[in-house]
Amino acid sequence: MLAIIKFVFNQKTIFSFQAKIIFIILLLFSCSKKYYENDLFGSWKGQYENKEMVFTFNNDRNFKLSIKDLITESNEIIDGIYKLNFTKKPMPLSLSNIKQLNHPLHTIVEFMGDDSIRLGDFSPSWRVRNISFEQNRNFVLKRLKQFE
Repeated sequence: MLAIIKFVFNQKTIFSFQAKIIFIILLLFSCSKKYYENDLFGSWKGQYENKEMVFTFNNDRNFKLSIKDLITESNEIIDGIYKLNFTKKPMPLSLSNIKQLNHPLHTIVEFMGDDSIRLGDFSPSWRVRNISFEQNRNFVLKRLKQFE
């Protein structure tokens, strides 16, 4: 009889421990900040493969991407319209109507707090856009303050 009581008590203890772990995991996921389109508005700056980039997202869905080659010091600017799907993680970002290119660009974006975002490599086709971040194949942009 004592063995049965110990067995039942151990089963309840294990179940209680598992329930607490599941609760903590759910709490962590539910407490993560939800981001909205207005969180993206503004300018973001970062470096990738000897290039300095400044990405500006406007509230009218227009964007401007300035790319400065840090070796040759040449500048390239592309602009157009962006579309970002906030319902998916990571969020797919599509850049279209780019006057300087004859094709759109597609990538993924992830907020890393209020003042930084991570972008994956760009692809000319949405079908081959990354669906997750690969090591050493992404870059981080930091939000520029209004007066920088």
